Amino acid sequence: MDVPYDLSPVSLAGFACMLRDLPDAAEYEFHFGGERWFPPFSMLLLSALLRQFRGNRPEARRRARDHENHSYAAHFGFFRSFGLQHGNAPGEAPGSSTYVPISELDVAEIRQEAFDSFQEVGDVIEGKAAELAGLLTRHQQGELQDTLTYSIREIMRNVVEHSGSEKIYICAQYWPQRHEVEVGIVDDGIGIHRALTGNPAFDGLTEPEALQMALMPGISGNPHAGRGNDQWNNSGYGLYMTSRICRNGGSFLLCSGGTGIELSHEGKHTFGSDFRGTAIRLVIDTANLSALRERLQQFAAQGRVAAAQIAGANVNVASTASQMLTRDFRQE
Repeated sequence: MDVPYDLSPVSLAGFACMLRDLPDAAEYEFHFGGERWFPPFSMLLLSALLRQFRGNRPEARRRARDHENHSYAAHFGFFRSFGLQHGNAPGEAPGSSTYVPISELDVAEIRQEAFDSFQEVGDVIEGKAAELAGLLTRHQQGELQDTLTYSIREIMRNVVEHSGSEKIYICAQYWPQRHEVEVGIVDDGIGIHRALTGNPAFDGLTEPEALQMALMPGISGNPHAGRGNDQWNNSGYGLYMTSRICRNGGSFLLCSGGTGIELSHEGKHTFGSDFRGTAIRLVIDTANLSALRERLQQFAAQGRVAAAQIAGANVNVASTASQMLTRDFRQE
């Protein structure tokens, strides 16, 4: 079977459906074709689809052809991330001021680190998000660092709190001359629909409706979202706030189950797929960055008004963490 030459998310979503519909066989052969560029998010999504395929047909043999043509993807850890013994392992490449190679974060280790260091899980996630943003930008402060840290943190929190996934996969690249950053975050968990319909308020949602709803403010699979005084208390604003940031000249893509949605300043595009976990792509226009703290407060206020119109949404304010930056956590 040929891996698509077009590695755009929509093309890979179609490839996911093709994998699902393949007839049963004792052996499958995947052809990776000629040399071309593998975007960060596309590497993560394609790798996750191949892992899912392996899990769905564990008795079948799998072979690869033409993978030697792709030194860039091999350097990033793409092939080993789905089990093919070629190139670097995830996290093995050191990264640079323009990219973070495919990296695996273990959710159990994050929880254990929080326990061992007398911290909340959110604090550990915050530190890892800041570390990844710093590796990508080689800066410890500034609007880009703040925006990346916040966005990565909010998506990672969703994985840990809702997905049931054992690992978080992340990959990113920064193009200063293009004023663009792309961050991909993928998990192999239960998916948006199952996570959200765990809340009785959203019990009857279809998969497409669940994805649409997950991007609205105050929407969480936790029926107790927004209650209590814990700064890390889930309030259902993470995806909403992050997507608003990305749409300022960039884009936000969410794919889970049988549906994918891409939001940009040009509007919304919905497409079909077949992916059991959740895959998110953040594209940030670095030329349009402005004071993030003020934007977050504005988005939260607008979100609270919108949430009041949605049955089952959390109408309390977004959690403290959803409105805070890295430096806010470091203040005494």
